[in-house]
Amino acid sequence: MSLTVQVVPILDSRDLDISKFTNLPIFEGNIANEVLPPPVPSCFLGAWYRKVFSSSDRWLGIEGTIELGEFIPDEARFNLDGTGRYMDVPSIYMGGKSVHESDAGLGLNLTYLSADITEDLVSSSPKLAYRPFWRYIYQEALDISGNVTRREINSWNVSNPRSLMYYYFPGDVVRMSVYSPLPHYLQLRIEVVAVTDIPKYVELRKSYHLANDWPADFYSPIFYSKGHGIQNAEFKRVNAIDQFGNEGYFAKPTKANVSTATWRETFLYREINQKLVKVPFSTLRQTAMLCPSEQAITAKPINEEMGGESIAIHPGLNK
Repeated sequence: MSLTVQVVPILDSRDLDISKFTNLPIFEGNIANEVLPPPVPSCFLGAWYRKVFSSSDRWLGIEGTIELGEFIPDEARFNLDGTGRYMDVPSIYMGGKSVHESDAGLGLNLTYLSADITEDLVSSSPKLAYRPFWRYIYQEALDISGNVTRREINSWNVSNPRSLMYYYFPGDVVRMSVYSPLPHYLQLRIEVVAVTDIPKYVELRKSYHLANDWPADFYSPIFYSKGHGIQNAEFKRVNAIDQFGNEGYFAKPTKANVSTATWRETFLYREINQKLVKVPFSTLRQTAMLCPSEQAITAKPINEEMGGESIAIHPGLNK
């Protein structure tokens, strides 16, 4: 019996020039034959979230600058699965969809409380820092005794918890972007614009002994996402409270909440006249969702022409 596995490669960003996706000029003119955003679809079950997404068009990426909000868990939803964790967890992420949908951004995750990283973190360890993650889908080809089958693999990846320089805290301002540096691939980039002044996070970061108490910019591997760069694609930004083991089911009631996170501006990447530019992700280019209840999320426009918005998630106040 033989087994042949076809694995889609993950590329190191050092393998190609990605500098063209930095410091892009803003294009505010009309775009010939631009596709209008679609109507609002049904909510996806299993989370409380604000999602804003674009049309499926010749977009090559998305960029946004956001001040991160703070999570307050619901004590009644602690340890319900016996793992010693809260059943709600916030995330702030972007993503693209061409053939398949990919997600990439920041999720509140297990956190070391000092520079001592000798012990492994466990499910019950504190979750205080947002850490980068990226999810994509690829096909695995199996050849067993001459029979060929294919299956889709959903690959979840998270930054190493021992990489303390990639911990981002409430109050930090980061520039997040997801873009296609070559056909069929995407990359996540997190750039630090300003650091938090919330005392408990200032002190925690000091304990990591980072240079100037400043976190590092993060670049994910270049990961597979079929169709991007050569076919039409849509891009999104999402603020969410996700719930463990609840994907595809009705969102569970919770008093957990995320304080206001503010998108100062957001842009879409596109090539216009053979030049890569960023186009304001204004409300005219958006389809926006408040799920599963409009009363559970407060979304207020800020600098609408540049795609800014403040978002607070508070299901416990849902009527």
